[in-house]
Amino acid sequence: MDWGGLIKSTLILFAIVNPVGSIPIFLQITNPMAKENRKKAFQTGFVVSLAILFIFLIAGERILSVFFQINIHDLMAAGGLLLLIISIDHLVFGALARGVLNGKQQDASHIGAVPIACPILAGPGAMMSVLVISSEYGLIIASCSILIVLGITWLIFRFIDKIYKFLGEITCTVLSKILCLFLAAIGIHLLMQGLSQYFK
Repeated sequence: MDWGGLIKSTLILFAIVNPVGSIPIFLQITNPMAKENRKKAFQTGFVVSLAILFIFLIAGERILSVFFQINIHDLMAAGGLLLLIISIDHLVFGALARGVLNGKQQDASHIGAVPIACPILAGPGAMMSVLVISSEYGLIIASCSILIVLGITWLIFRFIDKIYKFLGEITCTVLSKILCLFLAAIGIHLLMQGLSQYFK
C-alpha cells in the first residue's frame, strides 16, 4: 500500500467533496424537515454518493473512451478547469450554492439524492477526481480514498448539529474558503498536467 499516495489522494478528494464547508448548506436545505426526515435525507445522500463515485470509478473511463472518445488527459484538462471554476465561484460569487438553496423543496429521499449527493458531494469534480486518482495511484487507493472521505462525511451527517454548534458559521465558512483555495491550486495543476500532453 502506497500510504503517501493514499494520504494525498484522500486530501484531494476531501477538499473537493468539502463536507465541512458544506455543513451550513446541508442544514439550510434540510431545515424545514422533521428530525427523522432529515436523517433519511442524509442517509440517502451518503448511499447515493457512494454509488455514484464507485460506478464512475469502475466504469467511468470506459464510458468516456467508448462513448465520448476522450482519454484521461482530456479529462484532466477539463476537470482541472471545472475545479478552478467551482473554487472561484465558491470563493468570490457563491452563485452555484445559491442556485442549490433556491431549488424547489422535495421529499427527504429526493433531497438526499439531489442536491445533497449530486452535485454537492459527488459532483462532476469528485467524479473526475476519482478517475484521476485511480490512473495515478491505482484502483485500491482510489477506493480507499472514497471510503475514508465518505466515512468522514457520514460522521459529519451523524453529528451535524453538534459540529455546527461547536464550530459556528464563521469557522465553517473560513474552512470552506481555505479548502477552495487549495482546490483552485489542484485545478490549475490538473489543467496544466492535461494540457502538457498536447505539447510534447
